[in-house]
Amino acid sequence: MRKQKMIRILASVLVLGLLITCGQETGDNEGGTPLIFQELETLLMGPGDNAEVVKVVPGQSMVLLVSSKARKLSLLRVTDDGFEPVREKMLYQNDPSESELTHVDVSSDGQWAVLARTIISTDEDGVQTSCGGQLVFVEAADIDSFGTILAEVDVGPMPDSVDISDDDLMVASANERDGPEAWGKCDVADAKASISILDLTGGPEAAVETMRIEMIDGDTGPREPESIVISNDNDLVVATLQDSHEAILFRVSDLMDVETPTSSSEGVNIVRLPDNIVGAAPWPDGVTNFETQAAEYFVIAGEWNDTFIVLDIDGNEVSNTEISAHDIPEGMPRVVEEGYPLFSPDSVATFARDGQLFAVFSLRHSGAVVVYDLTIPETPVYVTCTQVGKTETGGIDPDGSSIRPEGVAASSDGSFITSANEGESSVTVLVPVP
Repeated sequence: MRKQKMIRILASVLVLGLLITCGQETGDNEGGTPLIFQELETLLMGPGDNAEVVKVVPGQSMVLLVSSKARKLSLLRVTDDGFEPVREKMLYQNDPSESELTHVDVSSDGQWAVLARTIISTDEDGVQTSCGGQLVFVEAADIDSFGTILAEVDVGPMPDSVDISDDDLMVASANERDGPEAWGKCDVADAKASISILDLTGGPEAAVETMRIEMIDGDTGPREPESIVISNDNDLVVATLQDSHEAILFRVSDLMDVETPTSSSEGVNIVRLPDNIVGAAPWPDGVTNFETQAAEYFVIAGEWNDTFIVLDIDGNEVSNTEISAHDIPEGMPRVVEEGYPLFSPDSVATFARDGQLFAVFSLRHSGAVVVYDLTIPETPVYVTCTQVGKTETGGIDPDGSSIRPEGVAASSDGSFITSANEGESSVTVLVPVP
């Protein structure tokens, strides 16, 4: 989920006015209930922690926060007043390398979680010798053993995202590699980007990798999986391929008998994601799923062209929506720089409320989250946006927000939204205005 460059010419933008809290205006939500969120609290983590990823514990008013560089896992309770810190665990404190914890997902009962861990090894001269990756299974419940490691499973290099199936029997990881072709961290020539599938039939303690799908580069850039999700049927896997502007879709059951599956194997569907209205490519980042009464869909954040794309389960484009200056109040931060997006949607989460389906996106360059109504996937409708963070020092300039929200999560009923604010190293909780 890193910032990626691309060649794109943005029109010069002049915006006057003081920074304001967005969320004061709500879009025409097709006659639905007006929905506005307000900040309840922003909790500052350590200044060097790099608070980056947040996930809601299913069925609970609790969230897990990952501070990637500090390798810290925090359990926080959401109360009527904000956050109540509950548990905290530092992992791999004796690791002197640049290895990080990059993502997390939580089991359906909240008892355990799985972390993505990058592992960089160097020789005595500081030259990289390997770019590895692990999935680390830990205790996640509010008990004294919180954060205790249950299992470590080697996967492909530099995993950047992980997802647990709804039945808790499978885990998928997007092993990005993060190569130098796209301003990445891994300089090891033989490191191969991939997607790992783990079987959890024996529980998290007995997790085992059963499949690794190697990525074969196409003609639109290196195929490096960025974000990943497993569908509601516990079989279909969808991942974004950021540097090639694609999404990959496959069913695990279709590849079970393939000895060395790759992105070119039969049954693997790779789709080029659409550009925006001025022809800028998306550099897709976050992906998640949602389900209407009629079908299941996937929504993808176009980090570098200010869009989000909805796909059906066959990879067909359902809608391509631009997050425009018309949506976002003109006084809030944004990046005004040739080749950069104004708002930069990064991560995405979905929730249902009052019979409607919503998606919330973090906007890195604007220090905010924005909500759209996806009840009719073909015609998403802007709803509201809210600034996050404690102390915004950014503006309308080449740098944009100093808060830089990255991870975003929402309770299933929309009773709260949380964002992990990487730039400020903080976490914010938002609640609906009554």
